[in-house]
Amino acid sequence: MSENDIELGQSSSKSKLSEEPPVDASEPESFYRDASTTKGMNHHQPSRPSSWVHVIPEDKDASSRESSQEDPPTKPGIPPRTKKPQSRSSVDVDDNESKNLKVEHRNLKKEYEETRQDLRSAWHENKEQSLEIRDLKKHNAHLKETIRTHADPKSYKDQIMSERRKFYEHVDMLDDHIAHLKHQLEKTKLHMDQLTFQTREANEEKAAYENKLQTLQKQNARLNEDLTECRDDILRLQPPSQIPDSKIAEEYSSLYQQIASWVDDEADDTQFMETSLTDLATDKKAPELLRAYLDPDLIRLTKKHSDAEPLVLRYIIQLHLHRVILADDIYLFGLDEHNITMLRSIEHAMEALEPKRDTLTIQRWRSETLQALAKIDGFQAEQQRQATIVSKDLWAALTYLLPELTTDGKPGWKRLHETVTSPAVQLATNMRFSTSCYRIIAHLPRSSSASPGQNNVIYHPDIQRFTIMDVATQKVLRQDSVLKVAEDGRIGENVMVLQPLLLRMQRDTHGGIALCKPTVAIKLDEPMAKRAKGVRALGALSSWFGGEQEPTRS
Repeated sequence: MSENDIELGQSSSKSKLSEEPPVDASEPESFYRDASTTKGMNHHQPSRPSSWVHVIPEDKDASSRESSQEDPPTKPGIPPRTKKPQSRSSVDVDDNESKNLKVEHRNLKKEYEETRQDLRSAWHENKEQSLEIRDLKKHNAHLKETIRTHADPKSYKDQIMSERRKFYEHVDMLDDHIAHLKHQLEKTKLHMDQLTFQTREANEEKAAYENKLQTLQKQNARLNEDLTECRDDILRLQPPSQIPDSKIAEEYSSLYQQIASWVDDEADDTQFMETSLTDLATDKKAPELLRAYLDPDLIRLTKKHSDAEPLVLRYIIQLHLHRVILADDIYLFGLDEHNITMLRSIEHAMEALEPKRDTLTIQRWRSETLQALAKIDGFQAEQQRQATIVSKDLWAALTYLLPELTTDGKPGWKRLHETVTSPAVQLATNMRFSTSCYRIIAHLPRSSSASPGQNNVIYHPDIQRFTIMDVATQKVLRQDSVLKVAEDGRIGENVMVLQPLLLRMQRDTHGGIALCKPTVAIKLDEPMAKRAKGVRALGALSSWFGGEQEPTRS
């Protein structure tokens, strides 16, 4: 392409770019703005909306003609001329002309719209051609630069050499990069081979460990089964958990200490109690509970020793608790007779089973059965109800002897129930839960020094076996107490048992082991003598310094 052709193209593009579509003053600016952004619009695009109405300019000459056809204005003094009515034929002619004008107007409007659409399409085509011309200009400039470069052979050769040098450098760089990639590929293949080998070994070890794990799991399952069987065997062989003897003995001693504490707090009016005991034999309103526990000897004893009245109260309370709660023939306090009969029948039936059940097996069954029974809410409520009845009956009997019992704002029997009856019920329940057999001996065991028919006689060696209290002084006798001892060892006579003996019976023998010694109140044959404190103390003091020994007791 020559330079003249390029210049010709530029001049023609300038002439075409200078041409613009005519703008109708009646058209809105948005119409042309929309038309400029639309490409490839054909001649048959839809017309503008029906709401756009093309306003035809008024024909001033026509209006002037119409006004000239009107009657001239009248002159003053001259009457106006009357307008002649038009004929029917002239009116029809005017109507036809009006219709023709309307049709012609519509046709002109349609032709106007078509012309305007053609103009718009031509304008868009002109715009596209202008864009093509712009691209041709750019290409033309590039060709000029190329022609100018080729016109100078030296610069062209230098450029070719430079481009060739750059190409070779790029090829060398690519060769180095390819060599590096090959080296990395070799290293990667070697590493992959190592990883494959290690993975194969790891898979083999994993398979071996999985086989070993399955074997161990089977062994573990068998061991668990064996362990379960062993545990069941151990549970069957070992005795159920038992309350130790020490706890039973502690609860037993605490019960009688609480009885003594309650009596010491309540027994203040000893004169009224002495009168009530005197009238007990003749008063028909006296409680039968007191008549059953108090014999004439005790009543005479209280008349002779007024300080012995609190001991009598303790004696009455312990007798009643032993009879209604702690007795050996009570299967379980709070359990009704029907269930007691059924449980005893089961125990007798177990003795007849084959193989024969021994006594320990039956006692274990009884212990577990009673412990399960005690967890039932109904049994607990019934046991509490019966314990309340015991407290109320005992309190009603004691108010005959001590009418001024303190209440501390509670019902009169409430403190007696909390302090005495409830601990007794708990003790009795724990004794029945145990597989061991406990017995409470209300009477004193026969002394080795006693003669036949002398069960109430207390001898001096009994001081080690019993806790002995003097009725007259309410002092506890000790081994070194100054007492008058008869030739056979007698020191007095038993009056009442304040705390019975507690035994745990042995299964193989008929004997038992004493857990708590009995506490008895005795009447001494001779009053207990006083010690010579000054002389004994002086003799003891001289013996410390190597002097004379302490004088012997007479």
